[in-house]
Amino acid sequence: MNQSDLIHLTSELLWITLLLSMPTVLVASILGILVSLVQALTQIQDQTLQFLIKLVGVSVVMAMTYDWMGIAMLNYANETFNLISRVGG
Repeated sequence: MNQSDLIHLTSELLWITLLLSMPTVLVASILGILVSLVQALTQIQDQTLQFLIKLVGVSVVMAMTYDWMGIAMLNYANETFNLISRVGG
């Protein structure tokens, strides 16, 4: 395994991390902004409301995307192990 292989694996790992975390971060951000807006308009200052809504939203997104996330991680792991096996052999 040479330096270009390591750079390629690291770059791909960073992109996979970004892509896999994007749906949950976007949903949490959008829900946080919407709940904050509703709280500001209604003057409800309960912090558990915001936490609960974000928790439910992120859980739903994780349940919807777990298959895609698992496949992406398994493909990366397989590629990494194939590179490692080529070095040993």
